Amino acid sequence: MIEIAYVNFGRSTTTRGYNPTENILKPGHLIKLYGDFFMVDSVEPVSYTVKVTSNGNTAGTEVGNGYDSGFFEDPDLEPYRNHLLCVVPSVYRQPKFIARDGSYNAVGFPNDTSELTLSAGLKTVGAAQRTHVGDISGKVFLQHPAGVPRWSVDEAPGDDKTGYIDSSISPADDPNWNFAIYILPGENSLPQFRFLNDSGETIYTPAVHLEGFKARIVKLAGSQIDQIKASNGGKLVYKLIAPFGLPTSGTMAADFSA
Repeated sequence: MIEIAYVNFGRSTTTRGYNPTENILKPGHLIKLYGDFFMVDSVEPVSYTVKVTSNGNTAGTEVGNGYDSGFFEDPDLEPYRNHLLCVVPSVYRQPKFIARDGSYNAVGFPNDTSELTLSAGLKTVGAAQRTHVGDISGKVFLQHPAGVPRWSVDEAPGDDKTGYIDSSISPADDPNWNFAIYILPGENSLPQFRFLNDSGETIYTPAVHLEGFKARIVKLAGSQIDQIKASNGGKLVYKLIAPFGLPTSGTMAADFSA
């Protein structure tokens, strides 16, 4: 069995055209959550690796083509009371190599075992003919809360052709903040991930990389809101947070006609 370190295979330049730090809450910021106002008391960065250990892959090691973890959750992601967790899921890249003749053995990283006759005898020469032609990865799907597909087009929730990230959409070395999620205290708010390997090859890092921040928030009373507005010319500047995204048909949060 081959084990590979959880490393990034190269770094891509951010091309999304905005500064990811603009999404980070800062101490003193006001947020509105479920109709209540909170003040951000303190913030610190956070990173986490969700190993894919479901559906027989108990060791969290490499998975073959066609592997499907099914949806699972990691209870360690539940934040403390009065904490708010914001993370961006991303996927590790795996480099794709071919030999000079265009062949590839489809089993990880091919070894060059060609031999040259030297005065000292036969010597093995390696890595002389491999060419890096790109990256591959698995796909990660999300349900948040459990049973509610995220990142999907409206007419095809739960379809494998939509609602996923891979290393071309949100690589671990350059996470895409468009896919950020908020996690609140309580088991019912935990996200559920699914890892699918349809790359045609073995994936050696079946994991979901998370990075972002956690914040301690303090609920504000109505009188405190009035004081803040009075000191700011009657204005109240805040960030509206919807932890579970858009309402989805078939759920209690679905749009309805009065």
